Amino acid sequence: MGTWFWLNIPLALLFVCCWAGIPLWFTLTRWNAELDAKHAEVAAGAVPVSAVAQPASATAQKTGGAAYAEVAGGLGR
Repeated sequence: MGTWFWLNIPLALLFVCCWAGIPLWFTLTRWNAELDAKHAEVAAGAVPVSAVAQPASATAQKTGGAAYAEVAGGLGR
């Protein structure tokens, strides 16, 4: 009778280690899954917005470019 008891101990030990070890392994290897999901949610919500081009001023159109708009205004044209 004692032999059967000691033969069941390794099997019981294996069962208990799997019962506690597998959930612990899942927890330790996927500890940041919720944080990664939150980052993915934020990244998916960030939609690129197209920039609206401002029309050139009347002075810039007369002088030929926006770079000369301030220069033309300072010269009194």
